[in-house]
Amino acid sequence: MTLMLTRLRDPDAREIQALLETGRRLQRDGYTCEEMLDQLRIDALTWYRYVAEYGALTSEQLRRLRKLEVENQRLRRAVCELTLDKLALEEAAWSRADAIPAA
Repeated sequence: MTLMLTRLRDPDAREIQALLETGRRLQRDGYTCEEMLDQLRIDALTWYRYVAEYGALTSEQLRRLRKLEVENQRLRRAVCELTLDKLALEEAAWSRADAIPAA
């Protein structure tokens, strides 16, 4: 069974962790680095980037990372909504100031 990342979106941390485990298993089984990368259908730059970012993570750290990613998305949405509200209030304040006649 070969793990491939053929989706159009970026893989999440769990998928990358599974890819790293599969790659390490292939290397233990005697595959060269080039053969392993061909099996996984990724290039060397991607492999080393994944190793640098996710290589030393335990499963508990991976769960924590996923929770933080979800919380980060929620906070970004909240900031966007608050920014839109602020802009709408500023626009209303300016249009109100323009409507007041000068004495």
